[in-house]
Amino acid sequence: MPLDSKKEVFTAKCDGGYLGCIRIDDIIAITSDKYDKPLQAANAARKLKKQVSKIDSTTYVEAENSVKKEVVKALNKSPDSKRSLVLSLELYTHEEMQALSHLHWKEVWLITKEGEFVSDCLNKQAKRLVAFTGESKKAKRFEDHEDAKRTMRILKGVVGPGFGLVRQYAKVQ
Repeated sequence: MPLDSKKEVFTAKCDGGYLGCIRIDDIIAITSDKYDKPLQAANAARKLKKQVSKIDSTTYVEAENSVKKEVVKALNKSPDSKRSLVLSLELYTHEEMQALSHLHWKEVWLITKEGEFVSDCLNKQAKRLVAFTGESKKAKRFEDHEDAKRTMRILKGVVGPGFGLVRQYAKVQ
């Protein structure tokens, strides 16, 4: 987000599209919905700005709380909202995790085939069925075992046999 900018209304690109943002003093308010185009997101941000500007200064604290609720709603609607923790890029095996017991860990699942890791799969935007990488830190991570298993079964049915799951651990930062 552009913190040094003087713009009151701007957009932020995210995984699912664009979010409308407004700057009010030291607060950045974000629209609760994602939009396909930046113009739509900017228009939604302008609408949010009008709603907030109608509130007088005596109820500014209430407006600030409602704006914070809008931010929370936007984060909850995000497809990545399950990941509220920042994970490191490095992945560790179960034995390595046991040796570093003083750290906090998150279990992640990787799909493998013939010694390589799946880096991208079932990507409609890139029209890619599956892509492989040799490095585990560049592999596509699944935080839920069921999601990884479902994706692996789809790849087995479409591409062919030979896919497997590997459990790794990522450091929570």
